[in-house]
Amino acid sequence: MKITNVLFGLLLLLCVACVQSEKETPGGLKFSVLKAGDGKVGAPGQIMVAHLQIKDSKDSVWSDTYKDGMPIPIMIGDSAQAATEPKILQVLRMISKGDSLVFTLPLRDFLGGQPPMPGMDTTLNMTCLMSVRDIMDRQAYEQYQMKLMEDHAAKQLVKDIATIDAYLTEKGVQAVKAESGLRYVITKAGTGENGQPGQTASVNYSGYTLEGKFFDSSVKEVAQANGLYNPGRPYQPYDVTIDQSQVIKGWHEALKLLSKGSKATVYIPSPLGYGAQQRSEVIVPNTILVFDMEIVDLK
Repeated sequence: MKITNVLFGLLLLLCVACVQSEKETPGGLKFSVLKAGDGKVGAPGQIMVAHLQIKDSKDSVWSDTYKDGMPIPIMIGDSAQAATEPKILQVLRMISKGDSLVFTLPLRDFLGGQPPMPGMDTTLNMTCLMSVRDIMDRQAYEQYQMKLMEDHAAKQLVKDIATIDAYLTEKGVQAVKAESGLRYVITKAGTGENGQPGQTASVNYSGYTLEGKFFDSSVKEVAQANGLYNPGRPYQPYDVTIDQSQVIKGWHEALKLLSKGSKATVYIPSPLGYGAQQRSEVIVPNTILVFDMEIVDLK
């Protein structure tokens, strides 16, 4: 059993013993305060930063920011919206910094008026465990978010480097360790100097996760072999202006380590990739990326 599930169960038991702390929103949603905070509710326009775990009545976890380590921001709406807004948002007007609470509601209420996706079990009930870390204005939140992202990325980088190094050791792969955290193996030496900021590199690439899940390639044969061939796209080298083009940071770092004609396998920690973002079904938050890269040209 996951630690978060154990925590969830213990807090629910605590809830039973704290019936006197039950509150109810204007829309009729009852919630129990497991731990009281400073008692100062937020004002319209302020942003509430909270950890949230959401589970359905089949015990499946839909979201868990306690586990991810990244609390979510929720804006408190204008007072004119209070009577008609979704029940969950009404809860925000009644809680304060430091509060921990739990509530259960039908899936349709949880969706807040949005239609359920095809095949979704609409008989489910959703239980939400919530802890309010802070309530702040927009400017303060922007600074808070920047610091939070930096701290999270720094911790994740250390974790990902350790994961990559353990993987390479297990596979018996001798990789070069870059200061940025990249690991790379040159499979074919190039000529001339490595890429420099401002230069444009033409790159053939194939990308997959550390677990071996393929997600993209500029090489037609590779895409076909992995069942992701798209006849509507061109298969050709991709041009990247080093330190300028809108690609992941790990690519810019890698291109400054490679010269024209070189081929390499590059292991990219998630903070140098897409970080905590989910880009696709394969690239989930904190995914370590691996690229086979060929520098076709450098000019």
